[in-house]
Amino acid sequence: MRKPFYVTAILSGLAALLIASFGYRPQQLQNFNTEKLELDSTILDVTTIAENLNVPWEMTWGPDDMIWFTDHDGKVSKIDPKTGQITELLQIKDYYRKRLGLMSMVLHPDWKTNPQVFINYTHIRPDSVIISKLVRYTYNGQALIDPVLLRQIPGYLGHNGSRLVISKDRKLLWATGDLKQKETIHNPAFANGKVLRLNLDGTIPNDNPHPGSPAWAMGFRVPQGLAYTKNGNLFIAEHGDATDDEVNRVVKSGNYGWPYIAGFSDMPQEKNYSENHKSIFPAKAWTPTIAPAGMEYYDGNIPEWKNALLLSTLKDQSLHVLKLDKKQEKVIGEDILFRQKFGRLRDVCVSPSGDVYISTSNRDWNPPANFPVKTDDRIIRISKSGIIPKDKRTAKTKQKADKQSAAALFASFCESCHKADGQGVQGSFPSLVTSSKLAGANNVLIPFLLKGSQSASGEGMPGFGFLPDEQLSEIVSYARLKFSINKDAVSASDVSILRAKN
Repeated sequence: MRKPFYVTAILSGLAALLIASFGYRPQQLQNFNTEKLELDSTILDVTTIAENLNVPWEMTWGPDDMIWFTDHDGKVSKIDPKTGQITELLQIKDYYRKRLGLMSMVLHPDWKTNPQVFINYTHIRPDSVIISKLVRYTYNGQALIDPVLLRQIPGYLGHNGSRLVISKDRKLLWATGDLKQKETIHNPAFANGKVLRLNLDGTIPNDNPHPGSPAWAMGFRVPQGLAYTKNGNLFIAEHGDATDDEVNRVVKSGNYGWPYIAGFSDMPQEKNYSENHKSIFPAKAWTPTIAPAGMEYYDGNIPEWKNALLLSTLKDQSLHVLKLDKKQEKVIGEDILFRQKFGRLRDVCVSPSGDVYISTSNRDWNPPANFPVKTDDRIIRISKSGIIPKDKRTAKTKQKADKQSAAALFASFCESCHKADGQGVQGSFPSLVTSSKLAGANNVLIPFLLKGSQSASGEGMPGFGFLPDEQLSEIVSYARLKFSINKDAVSASDVSILRAKN
């Protein structure tokens, strides 16, 4: 039997603030909550080690065998994975949280001589301009102190990215979002939509591809995963638009296409761009989108996951195991676990012993249906606990996907924004129940859906012209029947005629 443990007591003032702001109270865990999971040959323990957190965004394994993590309260803390005890290390006071706020963190690999932590967070200036800060702190054994601003770049209400990693040659790689500023993504003078490469003091390395620029690779939309493999290959995971979430291998001077290419260059305008610009296509892409988040390379003691990228997802609410080839350059297989079991999964952390930790993200700005639950947000450990005897193993067959129903199409392409009840997210995604466009004439609605729209304040809407006429008509007819005062169905021929006109 495992020993009970207690999460560190929270100061009463902070607890009151959390209750007032988020409507929940952090509680002490009385016992580890462990379930069993069987893979092909391995039995896993799935154990909650912390709960009632507020969106743990970044997790990284520390030199003290603790998990260091950031959260949406602007805190940096660490948790003892054996006892569940949480120690607060830093409260950032000048961070700005519209959606992300305090984001990525990485620890200096030469910890004994340089006990330093690099942190990226958004900040709003007195003139209401949002910036994204890269700040280095020093650990004094009890807290993070002596902040040093290494670099700051433009920020935004969303689409900031981001993740930080440090390479073997001691360079800091920083994945940045496009800030919805598409025209500057391929300009090395701007920081958005790129992987930036810096010295650990924030200066620009002399061997960067563009003199005087931190830009290392370009053409990304909203990256939220960045990880090195064992042999030093760098992979990035990013949100697509309506299609093609991607995982890419990052190389020096690489052009990854966005906003001109989404995925594999299979549309006429994409082919035209890739014929005239050397472009790198994904190692893996997903349509419908899954909203990739944190990612780590795994080479631990779970045999089914060795030499794989472990990718947490938000929209898909699952952990994807992306199996790599021997050169660790290509994705050659994929397994998916925990779909909709824990809700949105924000990050992955791997311990030296091979345990895997995932964090939920159900108290953020865009919770899925049926979440958050009472114990959210959580950090969950996945560890090997046994081997299934050969005579007890059963072959797992993959089911062939059936044709998607209209409801399934709506769930795949629309529900993450407009929600299952059609009410959307106030201030970000409009309600379908009150939508004048959905209730309006087809010759207005269909061109809008085909082309999409941009928004200065909200998320805007991607174009769905990539969908076949039949699928788009089924989605519109379903949405009208379910949510709108206009119950008129739309046929595939209606879409085809309006597509040709526009």
